[in-house]
Amino acid sequence: MAQDKVSIRISKEDMEKFNTLASSLSMTKTAVIKKIVNDGFAQTAEITNPTLLDNFEKIQAMLESIEKQLKPLGDNVNQIARKINSNEKFTDQDRKILASDLKILEQASSRFETLSDLISTRTKKTVIKKRGSK
Repeated sequence: MAQDKVSIRISKEDMEKFNTLASSLSMTKTAVIKKIVNDGFAQTAEITNPTLLDNFEKIQAMLESIEKQLKPLGDNVNQIARKINSNEKFTDQDRKILASDLKILEQASSRFETLSDLISTRTKKTVIKKRGSK
């Protein structure tokens, strides 16, 4: 497929903004333009709240911590399911593991609620729309 080259005139200030946008999205400038062309303007959202932006590392660390907590739970559930499916006895130790796993799930749920509150209360979104659209 043949490709066309597009050139535009843009102020230095707007070019810096464009570079920053592409960088913040971890996309090339070409990919940003293709995304806008293919998905439309209304699909682009920008988070501009500095408090939220400052908290992204904290949010990422919290999500990684939750993920580390939840992985062993899946392993435990699989082991217990195998035991039950093979008609082995469900032991007191299995009950203790399950009770411990439930506590971890409750903690993870609480942390997700904290994250949800943080994001919903500190997010300011700007949607870019085509001229004349509602």
